[in-house]
Amino acid sequence: MAEVQPSSTTAGANHAVKLEALDIFKAIDPSTVELIVRKAQNRTLEKGELLFNVGDTSDALYVIAEGRVRIWTVSAAGAEVTLNVLTNGAVFGEIGMLDGDVRTAGSSAMLKTRLMSIARRTFYEALDRDPQLVRNVIDLLCRRLRWTSARMEDAALRQAPQRLARILGHLARDHGKTTPKGIEVVLKLTQSEMAQWTAMSREGLNKVLNRWAEERLLTQDRGGLIVHDLERIDEIAEFGE
Repeated sequence: MAEVQPSSTTAGANHAVKLEALDIFKAIDPSTVELIVRKAQNRTLEKGELLFNVGDTSDALYVIAEGRVRIWTVSAAGAEVTLNVLTNGAVFGEIGMLDGDVRTAGSSAMLKTRLMSIARRTFYEALDRDPQLVRNVIDLLCRRLRWTSARMEDAALRQAPQRLARILGHLARDHGKTTPKGIEVVLKLTQSEMAQWTAMSREGLNKVLNRWAEERLLTQDRGGLIVHDLERIDEIAEFGE
């Protein structure tokens, strides 16, 4: 079961969340930051633990202090489909928190994860006192809309290798470390997790990854990936193989 504790100005001595460093809270008044942190709660989820399910009441947004969270939905056939994988500093759950409607996606921890939970009442109090936060929320919602449109385009128009290439490009840029061998993806995902994210079977995923390894586009290394030719991966993502 999730462990819930009151927050503090440090949001946890060992795993502080610096809200001012996040886009949604950038340039807001320090007193507004203090208000949010003082009233927020810290939560700890164990690996595999559910944070919220599709259809649950929406009453808070969350910031990941440390760990990894999977956002997913359920297809018409009853299969879970991964929509996104979020790591340290990610903000999520804001749409349901803002409109008060039920959750349209589920969220669960992929690792032991520490979160800051900000209740709707607290967030609206901050919105009422700080116009900069209002502008930041508008910017965030616009980015979310563009992201959703891109996901719909992927599902409707792109073949599996294109979807995989787009996600590999995202992982290389946002979770990659440049090494002499290439761009090492430091976000470690199992093949099952990657297959869910790309809406592929594990067999189909393996087939494409093995082919790209033979073409020296990437290397599979101890459960991780090293991308050697990001330009070619981007080309596949845009135009297909």
